[in-house]
Amino acid sequence: MASMVSPRPLLTAATTVVALITLAPAPAAASPPSYRIVDLGTLSGGDGAAAAMNDRGDIVGWSTVASGARHAVLWRHGVITDLGVLPGDTDSSAVDINEFGDVAITSFGSDYLTRAVLWRNGQLHDLGTLGGANSVAIGVNDRRQVLGTSEPAGDMPHRFLWRNGVFTDLGREYFYEFTTDFNNAGDVVGGFNVPPQDYPCTCVGGRLRDGVLTQIGSEALGVNNRGQVVGAANGRAFRWQNGTLTDLGTLGGDWSRATAINDRGEVVGQSTTIAAWHPFLWRNGVMTDLTTRGVWETDSIEDINIRGQLVGARGNRPVLFR
Repeated sequence: MASMVSPRPLLTAATTVVALITLAPAPAAASPPSYRIVDLGTLSGGDGAAAAMNDRGDIVGWSTVASGARHAVLWRHGVITDLGVLPGDTDSSAVDINEFGDVAITSFGSDYLTRAVLWRNGQLHDLGTLGGANSVAIGVNDRRQVLGTSEPAGDMPHRFLWRNGVFTDLGREYFYEFTTDFNNAGDVVGGFNVPPQDYPCTCVGGRLRDGVLTQIGSEALGVNNRGQVVGAANGRAFRWQNGTLTDLGTLGGDWSRATAINDRGEVVGQSTTIAAWHPFLWRNGVMTDLTTRGVWETDSIEDINIRGQLVGARGNRPVLFR
């Protein structure tokens, strides 16, 4: 567990970029067709959820096993593979997969300790920690870097990049901050505590690149390999690139929030209508209500790949939308 160390400013050389806010471009393409909903199946017929996918269509997430525990799983070509847990642990969950098929996993012990794990070529590799008891995996990119958090001994969690057994410490993740995604360039996005505020966190969305924080909206939730960032700013979904913040609009209500983006710049998220929150796809300047394309209002959409396929959950089942 993290020690109760008083938060201090995250970065000593942070910069804030004031984004230019633009309107979403005019509609330029037809709406997407209706999706076919594919139940991916689970290990024991019980619960499960899909968390991420790569551009080849490999999908990762978790599934319950016969004991009721959750195990990290990989779905590939219609076959589900149990990725297992570290020796002595009880549960695990896969959070990301790169184009080589490497899977980022967090393994959970009965003593509430966690370990970041990389699954590669059928083997689980315990990534260790920064010196404390715990580590957590957040993502894996095509440079085979793993993004995660871990506390050094006696300290609160730090963000880290791991590659080939070597940790790069990215600095503290202070109270109420969060880390969501990164890309092949090593750009890390999430929520950051901006000086001089300390506690409680007056967090902003941002991108961390080479120790420098660029403020982007109120929360940054996804980034692609073109450097485009998505999230929310003042209650509206955005896509950011090179200092320009594009408001993606809403489905008729007041609020929207973008959560994932592929390398074509297509965005998924949620938006309010007049009456409720609905999942959306934003593509070429057009926000489409996915409930008009076969997706349910209550479906969870977690990721989108370059083919435009979506993954997530419908109720307690892992689902592919294609």
